[in-house]
This record gives sequence, C-alpha cells and structure tokens, in this order.
Amino acid sequence: MDSDVVERRESSSGNPEETSLKNKSTRHDRITRLPLTRIKNIIKTDPDVTLASQESVLLIAKATEMFLQHFAKTSYNQTARGKRKTIKRQDVDLSIEALDAYAFLEGMMD
Repeated sequence: MDSDVVERRESSSGNPEETSLKNKSTRHDRITRLPLTRIKNIIKTDPDVTLASQESVLLIAKATEMFLQHFAKTSYNQTARGKRKTIKRQDVDLSIEALDAYAFLEGMMD
C-alpha cells in the first residue's frame, strides 16, 4: 500500500472498504480557485510567450486571485461608506481613483 492516507469503513455488505482520502479532494484543498488551464491559454495568446511552466502559471493564478480579492475588498469598502450592500460601478471607479496602484485600470470600465 502506498503512503496515501486511507479511510476504512464498512460497506452495506459488511466488507471493509478502503477509500483514498487523497482522491477526495474538495475545492477547499486547491491552491487557487482560478482554472489553471484557462490561465495557461490566456498566457499563450501573447505572441512573445512560447513556453509557460506550470509553476509560472500557478504563480500568475495566485497573484491574480490575490489582486482580485484586494480589489473587491477596496470596492466593498466604498460600498460600506455609502451604507449599501451592493457594489455599484461608482464604487469600483472610486476604488480605482483611491489607490495609485490601480491607476492602470483607469478608463477600463468605459
């Protein structure tokens, strides 16, 4: 037997079943929520890129996820200041104007 964690339980017929917990991965076990194959396809659309390693795709996916989380929090903070629960376009625009790091996004919502 390999080094996988194994769960033993009795089936309805009384025979013990072995189920690998490694194969029972859930969405919470993933490193990133974004689909890596789709990100790799986006990277390949750049004519200057000929080869993208799996590690680089993973890092780009994680960085994108972290950026989106921060951007969403910033936009929600603008929403909370307006005493609302739904993020509107004006909240996103205010977020872009509030931080210099988001200056590259100016005009993208037009």
